[in-house]
Amino acid sequence: GLDRIKQEKTWQQSGRQKVYFTELTDVLRVYTEGVFGVNGMELPSSEILKEITPLLKDNKEALLLLKAVLNLADLVKFAKWTALPDECEASLKQAYQFVELTHKVSAEEQTQEEKIVKE
Repeated sequence: GLDRIKQEKTWQQSGRQKVYFTELTDVLRVYTEGVFGVNGMELPSSEILKEITPLLKDNKEALLLLKAVLNLADLVKFAKWTALPDECEASLKQAYQFVELTHKVSAEEQTQEEKIVKE
């Protein structure tokens, strides 16, 4: 999950940004499926955002964080964009913030989705 990605720092390795952003967005896609029921692994980013927007109508900050991560990831993965190291680190922080803002269960009720995100 996010902790593993943080430790590996794949974005710092030459030519590995696409791998980094794929791993980062895959974790978020699994998370959105588990928490919101949005089939993240099957949908393009634009469809994920379209489906999740009404679910986050009271949490605009979370929506903006998810949108920022997915948009930059799509640029790197599909438009051959090279993100700056600061942008890569910011995306990871935004992913953590998104999870924190949308996490719905108490610490005692840790779900399988949360374990996947953190490992």
